[in-house]
Amino acid sequence: MFSRRQTAPIVIFACALGLYAFTSCNKSAPPPAAPLPVTISAATAAARSKTGAYSANIAAETQVDVAFKVNGYVKSILQVKDAAGRLHLIQSGDPVKVGQILATIRDDTYRQQTLRASSALASARASLAKTKADYERYSALLKQHVSSVADYDAAKQAYASSQAEVNSAQAALMQAQVDLDDCQLKAPISGLILSRPIEVGTLVDAGTVGFQIGDTKNVKVVFGVAPVIVHGIKVGDPISITTEAFPGDNFDGSITRIAAAADPTSRIFDVEATIPNPHQQLKVGMIAGLHLKSAPAAALQEVVVPMRALVRPPNDPKGYAVYVADSRDGKTFARLTPVEIGDVTGDRVGIESGLAPGASVIVKGSDIVYDGQQVSVVP
Repeated sequence: MFSRRQTAPIVIFACALGLYAFTSCNKSAPPPAAPLPVTISAATAAARSKTGAYSANIAAETQVDVAFKVNGYVKSILQVKDAAGRLHLIQSGDPVKVGQILATIRDDTYRQQTLRASSALASARASLAKTKADYERYSALLKQHVSSVADYDAAKQAYASSQAEVNSAQAALMQAQVDLDDCQLKAPISGLILSRPIEVGTLVDAGTVGFQIGDTKNVKVVFGVAPVIVHGIKVGDPISITTEAFPGDNFDGSITRIAAAADPTSRIFDVEATIPNPHQQLKVGMIAGLHLKSAPAAALQEVVVPMRALVRPPNDPKGYAVYVADSRDGKTFARLTPVEIGDVTGDRVGIESGLAPGASVIVKGSDIVYDGQQVSVVP
């Protein structure tokens, strides 16, 4: 049995619980979320002609950065004559030969290091001569039982230490001579100077690039092709390029490298072609119009959508997808559809696979909609 004092809290709790149940039963369920307003665009089929025409930058077949191995102030830069016979510091476009000294840095410190290393070697050799004589003397005395074994061992140890000091001094001198030689920056290949970012008086560190040299007897061009094209070409196929600098002239070459994998972002395969350049007409940095003679010239149908419709799939951050508006049971829902993209023209992009012509692609709202979400199409 409960007392009246014990019963009161129970009654109050029961009343509160009943009131909560009453209000809960009378509370209406929350209204469903409103469909997301979106705009759509129909994926259209457009004819395009695969003529094998591309553009690319011309680059040297071999290009090297010539860097300093020691630090210091640039003391001199190679001077060459121009067409009029006037001397000037070597610059972009000037030819160089392998082994030619391009620049020097102040070598006072490195000469002092070489002299100190040479003196240290002479001192070590003098010490070696003395310890060798002592070792030979104690060896003879030991055989005559005049010297103790301890004295012989000490002389032998001193002789071995002197030999080690001579070897160390020789290594230090060789390194000092290498550093002194590295004060002269030499051309590792023959070619043309592409750039010279230093001047006389520039303070350089080990690793600072002083010149960029390119071998342009042959030049190369690198361009990207779509997957539908890459399977139709192979290494050794002929190509032809043109440039604005030589209108009407064709420069023939061949394909020398095809990438084994497509770029993960653009889905394009890099193709490299080499063009003979015996007369040095083609310059690094020129824009070339390139024609694949083996590329099939065929009219193809391509699905085109607005660029704004493209999104990154949540499970593939390097891929591409679009949201397609599907209608069922009188409602419209967004469906994520992975696609392979092709060429971009203006604000529209070609879809090479994954989408059929006529599909309703979500444009406005594509960046906030999710797969399966109900949407409403607005003008």
